[in-house]
Amino acid sequence: MRTRSKLLLTALAAAVVMASAVGTATAGRWSTSEQRFRINWASLEISGFATNVRCAVTVEGSYHYRTFLKTTGALLGTITGVTARHPCTGGELWFFNGTENLEGTTLANSLPWVEAYESFTGTLPRRVGFLRKLWRGLKKLLKATFLGITIRCTYTTSVTEPAHAATRIEEATGAMTTVELEGTIRSETGGCPSVTLLGSGPITTPSGARITLTLI
Repeated sequence: MRTRSKLLLTALAAAVVMASAVGTATAGRWSTSEQRFRINWASLEISGFATNVRCAVTVEGSYHYRTFLKTTGALLGTITGVTARHPCTGGELWFFNGTENLEGTTLANSLPWVEAYESFTGTLPRRVGFLRKLWRGLKKLLKATFLGITIRCTYTTSVTEPAHAATRIEEATGAMTTVELEGTIRSETGGCPSVTLLGSGPITTPSGARITLTLI
């Protein structure tokens, strides 16, 4: 009887270990409390010209689903709206959003932009510092001074030159707090310099509510 009981306890312990391992192995998806989001940058900075261009920018988008795979390159959602508030400083910035008017001409619409999963920083399951995402298709027109001449330059993020959007995650609550945008992009316009994006701003739902992220 003792031998049988010992074997039973050993089997139960092994089952618990296996269940724990399976649970850890299958925890490969993120879950958000909301699908729609808004990001506000009070000063999105674009460097590469004689002076840095700074502009207040608002971006809106949505995740395709409330849960998504923790796999590099997995499609998360789309950016469906973007506006730049004029005037900017150091130059001007327009987005190809189908509504921006440049000297009587409405710029073409490049939306929606693609948002894909890149990586995360931290230690699972609790300590997630940043959720990093890739933005592709972001198209903008810049007017600034380069080599003493005022020029207009067009830029578009791509698979090879994406914008990196790192969303900071609050450890205690799992709430998304800010999005830090960065990336270096070459111009599609001859004679224009490459530019670097840099900005940090809060992320919420369009109504201003917080969005939380959990691993499932």
